[in-house]
Amino acid sequence: MKSFEIGKNDESQRLDKFIHKAAPLLPQSLLYKYIRTKRIKLNGKRAEISTRLRLGDRVDMYINDEFFEKKETVYDFLKASKHLDIIYEDENIMLLDKKAGVLCHPDDEEYVDTLIGRIKRYLYEKGEYSPDSENSFVPSLVNRIDRNTGGIVIAA
Repeated sequence: MKSFEIGKNDESQRLDKFIHKAAPLLPQSLLYKYIRTKRIKLNGKRAEISTRLRLGDRVDMYINDEFFEKKETVYDFLKASKHLDIIYEDENIMLLDKKAGVLCHPDDEEYVDTLIGRIKRYLYEKGEYSPDSENSFVPSLVNRIDRNTGGIVIAA
């Protein structure tokens, strides 16, 4: 049995979407069956698939461990450079000045030192992003700019 407490990054999500992210190897047909047969409960009770999760809710999953993905403990983004030119930051978005020559996303040649890797490292070191405890939040870019172009990039 695994139990998950809904945090601020997971609230307002539908129950089935949350379960799919928490147990990615669980087939859709079993997900519906397990909710019907109370092997997946919300706050100790049976819930509808479309129920929206709220902050502090508890999802209990009485399913085999084989449906849960094994978490990697070594994070590639920790190898990324610490240099970020942050123009604006609040709890939801960041505006960054991307310099020419820096990739936004990984490619075949450069996998580690990318803008998204730097953002993940920055948030991880601030304690605002933890891949082990997050089920839905992953820092992402709203827009991107080519490698040889500089400018403002928005991350959320």
